[in-house]
Amino acid sequence: MEEHLLEIKGLKTHFQTERGRVTAVDGISFYVDRGEVLAIVGESGCGKSVTAQSILRLFEENGVTTYDGEINFEGKNLLEVPVSEMRKIRGNDISMIFQDPLSSLNPVFTIGDQIMEPIMLHQKLTRREAYQRALDMLKLIGIPAPEQRIEEYPHQISGGMRQRVMIAIALACQPKLLIADEPTTALDVTIQSQILELIDSLRHELDMGIMLITHDLGVVAQHCTRVAVMYLGEVVEEGDVDSLFENPLHPYTKGLINSIPQLYGDRNKKLSIIKGMVPSLNEIPKGCRFAPRCPFADAKCMNEKPELEALNNMKRIKCWHYKEIEGAMANAT
Repeated sequence: MEEHLLEIKGLKTHFQTERGRVTAVDGISFYVDRGEVLAIVGESGCGKSVTAQSILRLFEENGVTTYDGEINFEGKNLLEVPVSEMRKIRGNDISMIFQDPLSSLNPVFTIGDQIMEPIMLHQKLTRREAYQRALDMLKLIGIPAPEQRIEEYPHQISGGMRQRVMIAIALACQPKLLIADEPTTALDVTIQSQILELIDSLRHELDMGIMLITHDLGVVAQHCTRVAVMYLGEVVEEGDVDSLFENPLHPYTKGLINSIPQLYGDRNKKLSIIKGMVPSLNEIPKGCRFAPRCPFADAKCMNEKPELEALNNMKRIKCWHYKEIEGAMANAT
């Protein structure tokens, strides 16, 4: 069997805080193959962005973060490679589109300089060659008047353009793995579609693996291959897109899907919501982490932690009673 491009095994990310050590990512496992798109979905505070940044070891320099488990990229455990080698991997083999472009772009460097930096560092091109590559990237992502924008600073362009610049930086070195954290949040619907189609075409052209973090389940349904649903630092369900949307098994996944506004159907029907909020990392429930918000939870759910059960090669579920409650929520709604 061909090895996965990225394979995470039992990853834990611990932060030392004033209130003690907390575990933001707790024993997750999943993989991304070449040419496929894995969506990571869940509410804010579920550990999606921490997972993404842990893959690139972006927290370790703060001195209060430790990792356990394995992050295997092309068969090499990234948690074991020296920092100098990680710097060669970041931005070249693995690139990331960050959620907030304003805080990610350097305000004192031009747009062109920031796109050119990883190109010259990793691709060993001359400044003139890197400038032309940067200009081509701006044209590719649909920036108007690219010859003008390449000389401007981040504060001189709109939020949507800044987001596209972040995408240009991430794609400039043609990475093997692209981690996209809400890559189209600041874009209007038309531009969002264009950018996703662009990323999709580059995925096919470069055989690039993509890990897409998003709240937009419509984007997941249209552009992704598989889905991993995260809740409070854990993967609670994983499967291919079609089976997960047609037959979600975990109550949390059901809740997310049922909360999507429907274009057709009963207009008087109230929008389904998931009651409560994601708890603090200092207040993690003893048993199933979703139990305090789950309408089907019982004493076993409250006190005993379920394991992630593999149903087949594509489907995994972490729930004590998924067999009993399958279809019950659909009947109730």
